[in-house]
Amino acid sequence: MVTPWLEKNPRTAKGLKFGRDQQYVINPNGIAELCEELKQCPRHVPTPLVALPALAERLGLSEIRVKDESQRFGFGAFKALGGVIAVYNALSSAVGDAYHTNASFADVMNGRHKEVTRPFVFSTASSGNHGRSVAAGAKLFGNRCVIFLPKFTSAEKEAAIRARGAEVIRIDGDYDTAVAECKRRSQENGWAIISDTSWDGYDSAPRSVMRGYCVLAHEAVTQWQQAPTHVFVQAGVGGLAAAVIGYLWAVLPTRPTFVVVEPESADCWFQSNRVGKPTLASGNADTVMGGLACREISPITWPVVGEATDWFMTIEEDQVLPARRLLGHPLDGDAAIASGPSGCAGMAGLARVCTDEAAFKALKLDRHSRVLLINSEGNLGEEPA
Repeated sequence: MVTPWLEKNPRTAKGLKFGRDQQYVINPNGIAELCEELKQCPRHVPTPLVALPALAERLGLSEIRVKDESQRFGFGAFKALGGVIAVYNALSSAVGDAYHTNASFADVMNGRHKEVTRPFVFSTASSGNHGRSVAAGAKLFGNRCVIFLPKFTSAEKEAAIRARGAEVIRIDGDYDTAVAECKRRSQENGWAIISDTSWDGYDSAPRSVMRGYCVLAHEAVTQWQQAPTHVFVQAGVGGLAAAVIGYLWAVLPTRPTFVVVEPESADCWFQSNRVGKPTLASGNADTVMGGLACREISPITWPVVGEATDWFMTIEEDQVLPARRLLGHPLDGDAAIASGPSGCAGMAGLARVCTDEAAFKALKLDRHSRVLLINSEGNLGEEPA
């Protein structure tokens, strides 16, 4: 152990291959074509990959690039990709079953097959951003949507979900309680669940959600002429981490060093790495990083995140605000990036490693390192103090 908050994955190996188990979770084929289809959506443009040369110099690195998802769809978070794509996939599959034909994004968006798609009611449990995404997808395609929110979800995020036409049901409990109630009521009412976490017998929608997230990884590869040597990516249940790690592992000639970052109280991946299989977090997931407040991983993501992550680490609550300030009030010459508590988690992880000599050396970071971060959400109405 290098330090109590950073542990190596004993399952990784230098020649680790992206195989069939991984491709079932993250299939890189067709992602470029999916990006072309998304151009049919009037609000879609690729998000920027922002260079932070002054910060890289300060931290002793060659380059830092931040994929800024605060600008996705005018939505403010990467999760816009997951919900919209998963809703589209559910509707297009239904059209395919009915007519044995492919329904394009534009076809479904313009209501060409309403006789098939109109009856769908979509539901999900969410701490905020995923719910907004599913709501946005349902609104885009003209469907009813019901979102189950755990107790800690902010009033601002609830209002943003309602603004997209969804019904909201508040649950007096945590995220996992909201998931259970969503499953119960959806089964009773025949609603289609678009979850970003999997369970026994349910993995199609989570795989569709992650396929949407692969869009940002594909964009990053095309935007950066040089491949990253290190990738710091935050994890809740594991959907974003699986998409980023899986896609880059599959398409880059050399696999980067992957580092998964979690809140100390929601360390389900950190603990799962220790025991070598999915297990619960050590804490109660009470964290300001609401998008990462998960006590259980999504089991389907294990073949990618559990096998290919090189290092798992945790961050403390008091490291969030400094990371938001680093991005929002940058060093001279660097661009400002609006980031929320979950969005800056990768930055907080990088800063923690770069200010700890043993951790810095263990990850083989140096003046030649090129680091990719994901700003997974904007400040969503909250400015960093």
